[in-house]
Parts: sequence; C-alpha cells; structure tokens
Amino acid sequence: MYDIIIIGAGAAGLAAAVEAIFIKPDIRILILEKNSKSGRKLSASGNGKCNLTNSYFASDCYLSNNTLFVENFIDNNSPSEVVSFFEKCGIMVYEKGGYYYPLSDMAKQVTSKLLKICSINGVTIEYDKCATDIKAVDGGNKYIVKSDDTQYESRIVIIAAGSSSYPGLGGSDSGYDLIKRMNIDMTPVYPVLIPIYVDDDKLSIAQGVRISADITIDTGEDVICERGQIQINKDNLSGIAIMNISCYLPAMKRGIYKDCISVDYCPYMSWDELKEYIIKQCDNIINDNVISALEGVFPNKFARYLLTKLNINPNTDTKKITEKQINRLTSNIKRMRYTPIEKFDNDKSQASLGGVDLNEIAMNTYESKKYKGLYIVGEMLDITGKCGGYNLTFAFISGINAACDSVKHL
Repeated sequence: MYDIIIIGAGAAGLAAAVEAIFIKPDIRILILEKNSKSGRKLSASGNGKCNLTNSYFASDCYLSNNTLFVENFIDNNSPSEVVSFFEKCGIMVYEKGGYYYPLSDMAKQVTSKLLKICSINGVTIEYDKCATDIKAVDGGNKYIVKSDDTQYESRIVIIAAGSSSYPGLGGSDSGYDLIKRMNIDMTPVYPVLIPIYVDDDKLSIAQGVRISADITIDTGEDVICERGQIQINKDNLSGIAIMNISCYLPAMKRGIYKDCISVDYCPYMSWDELKEYIIKQCDNIINDNVISALEGVFPNKFARYLLTKLNINPNTDTKKITEKQINRLTSNIKRMRYTPIEKFDNDKSQASLGGVDLNEIAMNTYESKKYKGLYIVGEMLDITGKCGGYNLTFAFISGINAACDSVKHL
C-alpha cells in the first residue's frame, strides 16, 4: 500500500509529490499519469520558457464562481512561495517586468528537475494509466484507485488530473469524469485564454498585423479593460490581452454579445489629438492618397483595413477627404466595436474556466469536504488565472499545500 497516490503528473501533481518528499523523505508515492509522458503542458508553458509566477498577485488575476475562495487564496499565499519551492528544487529563477522564469529559460528543464527529484527518492510513476474509479474503504482510512484492470491502495489520494484544455498536450475530461462518479459537484467548464472570433468580414485585410491597444468588454454587469498587443488573424483577434478578455465570454448571455468588445487602436493619443494628427498629415502630404496619412501610426495593412471597413477608398486623394470621414476614422480608431462569435475552441485554449465547485474543498488545504484524505488541486478546480503565470502559480501552490496537509495525516 502507498502513502499517497497522485493522479496526474502535471504541474500540480509533480509539485505535490516533491513537496511531500521534502517533508517526509521516506514517503511511498505512486503517480498515475494518463499520458505517455509527464508534464507536457508544463514543458510547453510560456512559449517554452515557463512563466513560473508573477510579482503582481491580487484577486483580479483570477476568475471563479467563488470569490471568497479566491480572496482567501490571495491573502494566505504569495509568489515568493513558488520562488522558494523552486530554489529548494535547485532551480534558480529571475524576474523580468514582474514575470518570473527559470534562469535557463527552459520549461522542459523545470519538468525534468521535478521528475529527477521524484526518481531519486523512489516515487513510482506509471504511464498510460488513466484512473477510472476511486473508492473510500475502511471508514475512509484507505482508498482503492482503479485504472483499467489494475487497482492500487493508498492512505491518501491527490487528484491533479488537469483540465480539458490543450488536448494536443494531453488535456482531457478524464479527471472531470472521475469527480462526477464521486458525486462531487462541478460548475460548467469552458475553454478560455483563447483567440476571440469576431463577426468582421474585412478583418482578413489586416491578417498578420500586431498592434498595441486597449481592449474593453462590456459583460452587461461589468466593464473589463485590458491593455496589450493584439494579433489580427483571418477571422479572430489574439494576443495576451484578448485571451484575458476571453475569460468573460462564457458567462455572458448571447443577447448582449453584439458590439460588446471595443478596441482603442491608438491609446497613446486622445480623440482630439488623433484627429489633429490625421488632418495635419493630410495637409502636409502632396499628391498622395489617404492611406499615406495613416502610415505614420499604423502598418499599411491595418490602415487599409480601417479605410475599407469604413467604405473610404484607400486611394482617395488627401485633399479630397472630408471632415466627416476624418471624424468617422478617428472615432473608429479610438473605439472599434466587435461582436464575438460564440466559438469556444478547446484546441487553442490555454486553460479552462469552471471545474470542481470550490464549496466542495477546504480552503488552504484543498481537502475534499466529503472525503477525508482526498485532495483536489490545480486545473481541476473552479479557479482560473489570467495570462502571466497565474495558472501555474495556483497549480504549484495548491499542490504544495495539499501535500503539506496530507503528510500530517500519515
């Protein structure tokens, strides 16, 4: 019989195993991993650099149906815990603009280091083993975990099976299925941190353009703002700020989707300043077209997109453009409206919104309120971070805290 069975060898599961080893070196741990490799999402995180955590740490970095749980998480934890944990692992980190990365800038090294600590301390990892059932026996003092035709016994179980995001890297619904069989409540799950598909048949004109902007979404209850670089694709908008905004779409009613997203493509100028700039450019340019008046601020493809969208011929002579057209152009640059298309793409999602209802979980320890000795951590839970290392931060801290509490009962 094992002391702890961990279901899932991702960020939360590996952090739980390593922390348990730090506390109790002779502990007997089994990790069941449904994929053929460990930590595939972790190894790909941060575009391969692994954004471990972030110095800005506040409740507005996370979304959940249980704001009290989020506030408690923020009040009782900090990014320094993640930094300290990796320093204990022998992984040095550095900070750049508030973002923390391993000194090697290699996400795969983080995964391999965690796996090495597990290996040299006797942790057993069985691959291609998807847990299909968990039963509490002996009055809850022991668990039987089944995987296909094999069953395992343990005193403690930590479920760190991840979410359905990034199926190409091993994400699936298997953990949710396990939770449902145990009659543990869940909130609806949606893919988030995804590009936003929009109803704009002219968007493809600016395909490939990257541009800094302010993005706002009116949810019907709140107005959320993000600033960052937008990448324009054939039929969608992408980039970190857009992906953060995508987290608010699942909760919205379809009736208020129309024009709910607005983009200020020139946030460093006021409306009046931008209009004055365009007028001066039109006055200064001789024998040229209106698109030239915009090229001092925007890429040619984006300028062409703006003009085409407003039915202004890009070849219009700068001396013939009217004040009404300049006003429309200025207004749309400062507040271009988009209607999202309800297309939640799991294949492109970096995280999932929703999951195990946090009312089912004890704050700070992550122990199930229904099953003593059963812990649920990481992406399984209804708490989702924005881009910037927040989901990894939660995965590491929840795994570490669950390990600390579980070892006390051994």
